[in-house]
Amino acid sequence: MKIRRRKYVFEHKDGGKRHYGMTLVEVLMAMVVIVIIFAVIVPQLRAIRNSWDSKRENVEVIQNGRVLIDHITTQLAQANSITAVSNSGVTNGYIQFLDNDGNAMRYEINGSNYVVFGAPGNLSELAGPVSQLQFTCYDACNLDKAITDVNSIRTVKVRTTITNSAELGRDQTFIGQAYLRTNASGGAAGNGTTVTEEPAAQFEFDTGNGQGGVLCRIDASHHLCVYKGFGGASGRGDAVVLIVNTGNWAISKGAMLEFDSKACGGPALAAIDATNYLCVYQGDKGDGYAVILTVNPVTWIISMGTLFEFDTADCSGPVLSQIDSDDFLCAYSGVGSDGFAVILTVNTVTKTVTKGTPFEFDTDDAGHIALSNIDNVHHLCAYEKASAAGVAVVLAVNTGTTPKTVTKVGGAPFQFEAQQAMHNELCKIDVNHYLCASRCWGAVGKALILTVNTGTWAIGKGTTILYDPVIGEYPAFAWISGNNYLLAYTGDRPSESAIGEAMVLTVDTQTDSVTKGAEFIHDDIEGMTPDLSKVDDSHYLCAYEGPFNDGFVTILTVGSPVLP
Repeated sequence: MKIRRRKYVFEHKDGGKRHYGMTLVEVLMAMVVIVIIFAVIVPQLRAIRNSWDSKRENVEVIQNGRVLIDHITTQLAQANSITAVSNSGVTNGYIQFLDNDGNAMRYEINGSNYVVFGAPGNLSELAGPVSQLQFTCYDACNLDKAITDVNSIRTVKVRTTITNSAELGRDQTFIGQAYLRTNASGGAAGNGTTVTEEPAAQFEFDTGNGQGGVLCRIDASHHLCVYKGFGGASGRGDAVVLIVNTGNWAISKGAMLEFDSKACGGPALAAIDATNYLCVYQGDKGDGYAVILTVNPVTWIISMGTLFEFDTADCSGPVLSQIDSDDFLCAYSGVGSDGFAVILTVNTVTKTVTKGTPFEFDTDDAGHIALSNIDNVHHLCAYEKASAAGVAVVLAVNTGTTPKTVTKVGGAPFQFEAQQAMHNELCKIDVNHYLCASRCWGAVGKALILTVNTGTWAIGKGTTILYDPVIGEYPAFAWISGNNYLLAYTGDRPSESAIGEAMVLTVDTQTDSVTKGAEFIHDDIEGMTPDLSKVDDSHYLCAYEGPFNDGFVTILTVGSPVLP
């Protein structure tokens, strides 16, 4: 039996045409198709809307970020001084400064994650919300090492991240940098460097006694220090390796060696080679002693050779100047305070020292002796005579004789200071020019250039300057670079005596003149008998006798100032 499908026919009064209706299946199928179409189109429409919202929000974020960075860098570039700043690793950071009118101003993030700006305690929202506000500061010379010392900051890098509230939006990070006139110090005219101190550097290497410490560079991170320690009849001889962490400038020390249990007055130190060092000093009964100190470059343990007594009568303030790999000129105040010089010869295999024939270069008096190599044969010697005048002579050595001998060339001693020249210090500029500093009459510090004519060995001088018009005792030099030299010395102020000071001296060999930079106080309690050892062109190890005669050391930093 055949079953026929029935068609429903609807008649309308529109001309008698017949219209057929849709079945339920067809209606359902049409609805399914519509749903599918909407399922495809609606997400696209939503994506288009989200994209539009995201782009609109991105534009706003970029605008906010640019305005914020411009605001911060403009304000900082015009700042008078930085007064406080967060550590470079802090992402929710702050910076506070004085503007051109001396008003305190501050940037930070508030509780709503907006960057706020204004006077402390009266901050207004500037831009946001942000997830980062980070300040990284640098000094004028090193853009690799971040600092927080407000007195040294010259460049500030700011990094901020503006959050994007759009569903598909991305947070945007903005970076700006401002070059500041902050805390600028131009120093003296003609001088291109200033002195500061690494904050974490000061280290007390001997808590019992650390007098007359002298330094010799082993490498950038290790420096041999010899000094008068606690013990013996008048202070024993001690030696230690000081270790510098060039990452954070913290200082530590290796094992100490007692090389003389009886006495060690006014030691001097010179490198023989990479591991051996010659030390001379006033030992038992005031006699002159010499010893080879050897440093293990792995353990930094110090060992010693045989003590050698090179003067059995008297030896005060010995100094050294290297002749060649085996021979050193040693000058000192001997018997009767007369000036003596002798050639000391070292043997690094047997760790022994021998001597040539002593030469009395001044039969009147020679105190506070300084010595500098001119060439392998000739050496400039500056000292104080019995009349207290400061004089200089050229000593010539002859290592080809047995025993080895010393003579004096160039005629009578040249007077470079008429009244008094104590604590003399020499530093070679070039073969014809030598920087000289002295404690002169009234305890003032003076500096000048001594000139040497290498044809006649005649000595002359340039213009003398007062590097400290109050007190300038125990000067010590280190060459920085070019025409600049670091000077450390013992100064004075009305409230404190014997403080540790430093400055940069700049020499001009065309005019034979010296100019000085600003004074820097690295120890405002006590800083006696300093000595310097170069770490790198910007950092210098400074050993000195601090409070209670203890041994102290610090890192002095030199760098070009930022001009206003």
